[in-house]
Amino acid sequence: MVCHMSKKETAEKKLRLAAEGHIIDSRYFFFDTPPASKKTLAIVFGGYEKCAPDFEIKRKTYPYYVIEIPVKGLCVLEIGTKQYQLKKGAIGGFAPGVPHHYICDKNQPMEHIFIAFTGSQARQLFSESGFAEGKVLDILKPAEILYLANAILKRALEKTVLSHQLCCSYLRTLLLEQSSGQAFAKKKEPLSMKTYRICRKYIDENFSTIFMPSEVADKCGVNIRYMSRLFKKYSEITPHEYITRLKLNKAANLLLISSLSVQDIAEQVGFADPYHFSRNFKKFHGHSPKHYRQQHL
Repeated sequence: MVCHMSKKETAEKKLRLAAEGHIIDSRYFFFDTPPASKKTLAIVFGGYEKCAPDFEIKRKTYPYYVIEIPVKGLCVLEIGTKQYQLKKGAIGGFAPGVPHHYICDKNQPMEHIFIAFTGSQARQLFSESGFAEGKVLDILKPAEILYLANAILKRALEKTVLSHQLCCSYLRTLLLEQSSGQAFAKKKEPLSMKTYRICRKYIDENFSTIFMPSEVADKCGVNIRYMSRLFKKYSEITPHEYITRLKLNKAANLLLISSLSVQDIAEQVGFADPYHFSRNFKKFHGHSPKHYRQQHL
């Protein structure tokens, strides 16, 4: 015997799907953000949910931007006409007015953090993060994104005077991190940039013992003139200037945290001549090493 639902029963089922999804555990937060907030970015509400195996929500529209950060389990998220899988290591989102449908995996129900937000810059940040009107994307920096999502949840639940400002700052950073990852994934790094990064990394790790930029070029297997062109192109300074700045900033820190003499500090950062060190330090920091230490201590 086939049972046909009445129009009323069908409407009630649609309402239930739009209004509720069965939850085993949850922690929600709400802010007093008005629907037409004039702030650049404003969180309205969000939280953590541990979904039941029968969790299902279907809506034809929603008034806010929403991002989803799964922390465990699986869920099919249909956005518009496309289906995606929400799972740990992915991030989902949809814009206002976009139909969406959540269906939890019965064997591995999803646990997730979600954030609903608005604001004058919300659309731009959302779009630049790669979501367009709605999409599920791979997270290229999962540890950073999950940390920021948990930070939003933690600060929002604390409900201090500055909770909303802190959470909005974390959300902006989260979206920018995702945007940065998407841009990097789309853009193939040229060989020149790769070579520059290798040379700079070597300097970052060894600058205190480097006396001449040619040492870096030899260690990295490149021509010194080519390396100099790369630094001018990507950092707008020469390798020598980059090395010297790192040395002088390390020296400034040593002047403030140690009782080492100026001569000892000069030697530690790779200056053989204390006079040459002092002259460079004054040119960069605006004071002689001795005056710099006296001024701050």
